[in-house]
Parts: sequence; structure tokens; C-alpha cells
Amino acid sequence: MADFKDLKLDQNILSTANFVNPMNNLATQMRRDQEASIRAIQESRQEKEQEELRRHNELIETLKEAGKNGATIVVGDHANGVQILQNSDSANQTMTNLQTFNYEKTLDVLEEIKEYFQYPKFEETFGSQSEIIQQIVYQTIDAVEKKEDPNLITKSLKILKDLAIGTSGSLIATGIIGLLNSIM
Repeated sequence: MADFKDLKLDQNILSTANFVNPMNNLATQMRRDQEASIRAIQESRQEKEQEELRRHNELIETLKEAGKNGATIVVGDHANGVQILQNSDSANQTMTNLQTFNYEKTLDVLEEIKEYFQYPKFEETFGSQSEIIQQIVYQTIDAVEKKEDPNLITKSLKILKDLAIGTSGSLIATGIIGLLNSIM
């Protein structure tokens, strides 16, 4: 058995050696994996929100187009006096609808909702959906100002309400729901 004193060691071995701490490597790998997971979740959420907005815009556009062609039947939550008449030569029908859409009140409510956008808690409350909510509000304001089809405007308002309901426990969401309930 040889003594350690007989071993010839390079005096510079300590200065050239790379010491590896396996715990540091493990922690670094875990951090990388976690960051990759978070990025994947954020990308998935963004894709989902973009798809929701695309479907909303597609629905509105489809309903507008169908309305131009006279092929639209929209029966909503507050359907009154609904009559469906088939294409028949001898059919005759008269209906008086006393309910009118209040564009002015709707515009006031949307403008009030728009004021919430400037609060920092708005972004915190709705997170990545805040952009979608803002786009829907701006598009709906535009539709109200142009006095477009009330059914399409109501559909947009319902989507806004659903998004706000999905965010529970927030004063901002509760305020938006209350405002929307005043016109729906």
C-alpha cells in the first residue's frame, strides 16, 4: 500500500479543477423547466383568448351578413312577441313590437365601463383577458354609435358580462356586471 505522500500531484490542480455542485445544477434545471411550463401556459392562454375573440368577431360578422340577406332569426333571452312565418303565398302577419333598444343608455354604460380601463386593478383583475374585453367594448361602442342591429350589440354585451362573471370576487368585475345588468 502506497502512502499518499508518495503520490505526485500537480500543484495547479486546484486552480484548474471545475467544482460541480449537483444541487445547483438540479435547481437550475428545475427553474428552466418551470419557466418553460409557464411560457407554454401563457402561450396556450393567449391562443385561447385570441380564438374567443376571433369567434366573437366571426359570429357578429356572420349575423350581420345573414341579416343583409334576410335569413336571420335571433331569439334571445328577452324574446317578446316572437312570430315565425314560413314562406307561404297566402300567409299574412302583423306584429307591433313596443320594445326599443336604448342606444343612448347602452352607450353611456359602455363609456362608463371604458373608464375602468385606466385603473391598474383592471389589468390585475382580468389579466390576459383585459385586451379582449377592451376590444369588445370598443367594437360595441362603435356599433352603438352607428346604431347597428340591437341583437348583435346585445350578443357583445352578453359576452362582456360572461367574461366579467368569470372573474369572481373583484369589485371591478362586480361593477361591470352591475352596469351591464342595468341595460340587459
